Amino acid sequence: MQAYEVEFTPSQLPPLRIQDAVRAQSLPAPHVPVGDPSTPGRGVRIPLTSRLVASFNQGAPLIERAKAYRDPKTGRIVLGVEQAEDARDTRALVLLSASSGFPEGVSVVSQEGFILLAKGEVGRTQQLLLIWPDGSGISIEDLAREERYELRRAGDQFDHVVRQ
Repeated sequence: MQAYEVEFTPSQLPPLRIQDAVRAQSLPAPHVPVGDPSTPGRGVRIPLTSRLVASFNQGAPLIERAKAYRDPKTGRIVLGVEQAEDARDTRALVLLSASSGFPEGVSVVSQEGFILLAKGEVGRTQQLLLIWPDGSGISIEDLAREERYELRRAGDQFDHVVRQ
């Protein structure tokens, strides 16, 4: 699956920042942080398989394609190299951040077909690691302003629509 990092900040123009890869960290072990893993209850570290780590270039560890697996020993979700690419599988691995433009918090509601792999918070930013089907959207509600946004994915494009 293609991997994307999407940050949604309605207080900024443009409100969407999209990167065609998910940043990984190498310490204490190769992982993708979701939220703030150093604060109990605020985040998790999603481990990476050694094959995925070996596929990185010498620069910053960026995951451009990956598949989520459940480790049979620990039961935890890990990210690894895709086996064979299925042309019919149009899902993407997305690290979504809905950030501090939401001073009272944010509520994120996924639609059918989404798979939530991990959830966490960094300050007032909520992060979700999702498997996001093509052609579908996710609702983000700004609880303080009583505004609702919909983020839709079509291929490698993400669009937002304001819903009242």
